[in-house]
Order: sequence, then structure tokens, then C-alpha cells
Amino acid sequence: MRLPGWVPLAVLCVAAAASSALVWQLYRSDEPAPLTGPPRSDYFLVDFELVSLDEQGREAFRVTGPLLSRHPHLGTISIEQPRFLFPAEDAQPWTARAARAWASADGDELRLNGDVALDGPDESEQGPLAFRGDSLSVYPKDRRAASDDVVVFTSAHSILQGRGFRADMQTRRFQLLNEVSGHYETPASTLHR
Repeated sequence: MRLPGWVPLAVLCVAAAASSALVWQLYRSDEPAPLTGPPRSDYFLVDFELVSLDEQGREAFRVTGPLLSRHPHLGTISIEQPRFLFPAEDAQPWTARAARAWASADGDELRLNGDVALDGPDESEQGPLAFRGDSLSVYPKDRRAASDDVVVFTSAHSILQGRGFRADMQTRRFQLLNEVSGHYETPASTLHR
């Protein structure tokens, strides 16, 4: 039995259509995946010095560092290797440094992370106050600082360590909340060595 002449032509057309559909399916351009991840900064500053003012136009804090970037939607600021200066009304300023910091959009909260150092002024017989830890939150408007991590405190005559820390930068009062241990020397005991 012999096939009609149009059958091989029909089979060839069906095979060509199927292979064209397969090639189109394999090589069609898909929509690119939407970009996920953090948005690009509104702006960034390199080797900068920034002065933040409070509601009365007084200096709340000053910060310098190699890189600052602002989040475009939240208005928060990220800072690499910041160096802070917190002025006091009638006293020397407090200073702070860290590996990185985050500042709220309104400047009411600063979060310092990585090798944090907070140093109080040397304005009394107790000498300067020095706090070291891994993280610290500073509230410039209220002139206070806090951490829930382990903090080491040193002054002229003592070394204290504890978990959880609260400090009033105006009155130079601080609290270590838990797991406190320390070493204290009176000025008289250092004379008898």
C-alpha cells in the first residue's frame, strides 16, 4: 500500500512546527527576576564630619568617619568606623568609637557595634571613666547610654565587669546590672606597694 503524496509533507510540517515550538520554548526571554536586597543609599559621604543639632539648635553630637550612608526610605544612617563626641553643658565631652554605627532618622538613638569604647571626661579625682564592650546604645537627647552585653568599666582605682549597663552621661553615674565582678584599689593601698 502506498501512502498518498500529501502525508509525508504533512508529517514534515508537523515535525517542523513541533521543533520550532520547542526551540521557542527553550530560548524565549523570561522576565528578569526582581531585584531583592537592600536599596541603594540616597547619598553617602566619604571622610566626613557631621554635627547633629537638637530641637533648640544646640549640638547633640558630632561624628567623624571614613564612610556614612543614608537609607533612602527609612532615613536611617549607617556609619563605618565612627568617632563620636557628645558635648556636655558644663563639662568636658564624652567620646565614643566603634567598628560601625547606626543612627535613627531623628538622631535620638545611636547603636554602636564592634569594639565599642565610651570614654568619660577626666574631671574629678576618680579620673576618666572608660567603658568597653561589643555593643552600646546612646541616647544623646537624654544624655544616657545602655547595653545588654558584657561591659568592662575602668577608672583610676577600679576595674568592674558586668552584663547589662546603664549610664547617665550628665551625672557620671552608671549601673552594671548582672554578673558583676570587680577589682578595687583605694588610693592608700596603691601608696603602700
